[in-house]
Amino acid sequence: MNDLEKYLDRVIGHKSNSFEAPPMPLQIPGPIEPEGDVESPLNIGEAFLRRWYIVLLTFVVLCAAGIPAIWLLIQKSYVVSGAIRVDPIIPNILTGTPDGMSNYTSFMTTQALRVTRPDVVTEVAKDLSNKGLKFFDIRTNTLAARLAGRFTKKTVKPDPEKVLEGAILYELITAMPQPKGEYIVVRMTWRDSSEAIKIVDSFIRKYMVLEGTSASNKEEGTLVTLEGEQKLLAGKLEAYQSQIRSMADEFGSKKLLGRYDMKLERVGKLLFVLTDVEAKRILLETRVKLLDNAQEETVTPEEWMKMREDYVNGDPAVQARSSNIVVMEQELVVAKQTLAPGNPQIKQKEELLDVLRTGLDEQKEKARQAFNKLMEQETLNLANKQAEDLKKQLEQTKAQEDEIRSLLAQEDSETIDLGQKNLAITDLQDQLALTKELYDTISRRIQEVKMDLKRPARIYVDSNAHIAQILDKRAKYTVAFAFGAMALGFLLAFLKEKADRSLRTPDDVARHIGLRIIGTTTSTHAIKPAQMPELVAGDYQAIRANLGLLEGEGMPRRLVVTSPGMQEGKTTFAVNLAISTSKSGKKVLLIDGDLRNPSIASLLGLPRGSRGLQDVLLGKPLHDSIYSINGLDILAADPGNISDAFELLAASVTEQRLNEIACNYDHVIIDTAPVLAFADALVWAKVVDGVILTCFAGQTTGPNLIKAKQRLMQINANVIGTVLSNVEVDDSYHSYGYHYYSRGSRARARVRRTRKKMLLPIEHNPKANRP
Repeated sequence: MNDLEKYLDRVIGHKSNSFEAPPMPLQIPGPIEPEGDVESPLNIGEAFLRRWYIVLLTFVVLCAAGIPAIWLLIQKSYVVSGAIRVDPIIPNILTGTPDGMSNYTSFMTTQALRVTRPDVVTEVAKDLSNKGLKFFDIRTNTLAARLAGRFTKKTVKPDPEKVLEGAILYELITAMPQPKGEYIVVRMTWRDSSEAIKIVDSFIRKYMVLEGTSASNKEEGTLVTLEGEQKLLAGKLEAYQSQIRSMADEFGSKKLLGRYDMKLERVGKLLFVLTDVEAKRILLETRVKLLDNAQEETVTPEEWMKMREDYVNGDPAVQARSSNIVVMEQELVVAKQTLAPGNPQIKQKEELLDVLRTGLDEQKEKARQAFNKLMEQETLNLANKQAEDLKKQLEQTKAQEDEIRSLLAQEDSETIDLGQKNLAITDLQDQLALTKELYDTISRRIQEVKMDLKRPARIYVDSNAHIAQILDKRAKYTVAFAFGAMALGFLLAFLKEKADRSLRTPDDVARHIGLRIIGTTTSTHAIKPAQMPELVAGDYQAIRANLGLLEGEGMPRRLVVTSPGMQEGKTTFAVNLAISTSKSGKKVLLIDGDLRNPSIASLLGLPRGSRGLQDVLLGKPLHDSIYSINGLDILAADPGNISDAFELLAASVTEQRLNEIACNYDHVIIDTAPVLAFADALVWAKVVDGVILTCFAGQTTGPNLIKAKQRLMQINANVIGTVLSNVEVDDSYHSYGYHYYSRGSRARARVRRTRKKMLLPIEHNPKANRP
């Protein structure tokens, strides 16, 4: 095996005879013309297909770190609830009638708020503070606190009351009335069901204790107030009864009205007797006076009138009626003071008083007439002998009158005193009746309150705390996290693709750079080793054909192969292009023009004495430095003599020497240094017929390729186009050939048999082919 075959084994993994043309005719694609320097929209699908490893790596790393963290740090929660029932209707024990509430909804809302009021929270905190519940450990009751607790040893003593208030504030603990129901549901959401049950039960228990105590204290307070008022009224009743008894003991009875009437009647009789005595006295005084004045001439009219009025006023009937009017006026005054206005008794007394006054006026008129008659008779019958008798009678009558007046005054005083005591007893009896009525009302209310304390409670525990629901969101969080990790992976892949300016397909070069595509070389990653020789041969045949099409007169004789940067496949392309061209029967010279880093000699395994490009440029004969391999002449550079490379290439004799060398060959292919690294490539480009820019798919960036193109265009170099190396099979120019040869001989034979069946029948005449 010669050196070239060894190189071919290293490059394509097969012998050189595999470069022979395949049996089927090769379809050569034409060059792609540039579309201008236009930014095309990013193909999302292709970007994700190229960057799938970023998506997968991001997904795997995040899921490996996040999903265990979710299942370790996030715990499932339990919804624990208990119920308190509030009966809207409670039957009355005494009557059995239902006792309802008009504001039941408002009452339910108020009671629900009272379940979590501060005094209940305080009692619950006292009840649970010494039971070692983790709920009260502020280092473990939240995810952030648990994470912080792993990195600090600082101990914070929790305040159970503050923890409970925070839980109520953040609705971990709630008490809500059931809509259209009779229950107040106390609910707690927590990761430890046993602790949640204890806390909910404690809230219900302490609420019932405080609510029962409050209701009991309220009822007992009402009862104490009523009993105190009852006791006070009982004392008043006893005092009123004692006063009435003490007043009644003097007369032996509480009813003094009959005795008072008797006294009034006695006073009336005494007044009547006194009136008679006074009338008798007046009459006697009149008669005595008449007898004393009988000897006088006549009585004057004034004296007559006075005597008559005295007689009228002394008339017993007039005095009796006057006394009755006085008594009646007194009774009317008393009645107006004791009775309500409009009372019928007052009206009767007023009417009786009017009748008495009318009778008095009539009686006075009768007395005047009687006096006139008496005076007429007495004037005629006066006699001196009667004077003595009349005077004695007058004195007796005056003594009798004084005695009667004394007795009347005593009786009148006793009557007034009896009337006052009767009025006092009546007033006390009225006060006693009112007090007794209020006392009875309070007594009934006390009995009602005592019965209310004995009837069933309106508020009671319907169900103790129990697990109502289990909330395990870890599966949802896991799915969401997985989707988030996937989305983040897609985002990173998209950003990476967006930021990546490297060229991958011929379309990328044509759209972004504005260079013609001469051809592509296929990546070996997804190609079977047995298929690689045919595929590589096809790639370079297409490139040679396109070079001839682009130049019109065939492939340029002097050709420079360069690239924007290092490690972009220019040397491999130059060697393979030279080999492919020489295999076509052309005499080809391959020159290693990269004096900075010559690598063709080492790549092809040339002996050290065959490396003399620098010597040829300085005038040494060409045949002394040429090394031939299977018809391919190679002029390599000496890696030990790379000083003054630019000056050597820029010398005026370089172009002359190259022209002399080119006269002996059909094609001269020169591998140069990268355009953007050194100016050597620009010197070579000026002395050749054309330049090919190679780029490596996935490594060469658009901006670098543009800069390299611009530098070559600035020196008026003939940039024929670019060749994109390491292209995926589906993006290469030879993709159809790859799929064609990958089917194998059996598949191709099966296709041929199918084609023969589709041909029209034809008769073969052996004589027809004879001359």
